[in-house]
Amino acid sequence: MSNEYKTMDNEHKVMSNEYKAMSFFTRYSLLVTRHLLLIAHCSLLITSCGYSLVGKGTSLPQNIKSISIPIFQNKSGEPNIEFEITNRIRDGFIEDGRLKMTGDGDSDLVLNGDIIKYSLKPIAFDSKDNVTEYWVEIGVSIKLENRVNGNVILQQELYTKWDYKVSQSVTEADVNRLEAIRQAGKKMAQEIVNIVIEGF
Repeated sequence: MSNEYKTMDNEHKVMSNEYKAMSFFTRYSLLVTRHLLLIAHCSLLITSCGYSLVGKGTSLPQNIKSISIPIFQNKSGEPNIEFEITNRIRDGFIEDGRLKMTGDGDSDLVLNGDIIKYSLKPIAFDSKDNVTEYWVEIGVSIKLENRVNGNVILQQELYTKWDYKVSQSVTEADVNRLEAIRQAGKKMAQEIVNIVIEGF
């Protein structure tokens, strides 16, 4: 009986050691797995953060930090549209933040422009052929210069449009038209900001 107890005791010790070994490797495997998952999660977060900043990087030289935008010249025939479009473009650069808006004569870059097109294009009609919806179409010609050396960095024409619905109220219809001009200006501003920033 004594030998049997010794044998059972030895077997129990072997099983206990095997269990401890398995527990150790199991714990180790879990630890490694959790560590790898943590690394993968962090990598995903970094990648995601990098992706969210696409469009916010810059290829601008270090000495180019500011821009001025004089009021555009209005060659469209639509009164006062130059103020709305210029202000929307200025707002676009302010919101983007990669170039500081400064007064004329103090900036590294100068963006001059002409409003070369303004038109209303009917795009929808009712059963009596009355216009119910228009496109506001706007075109600009821009020239970006380095104020320090006078070099022309880019020169380009851009066109955009925005729709609005006609109202029976003349006042409301005009409000809708002005809002369409505003939205078209904001859309134009986004394009110009991207073109200027990526122009280097």
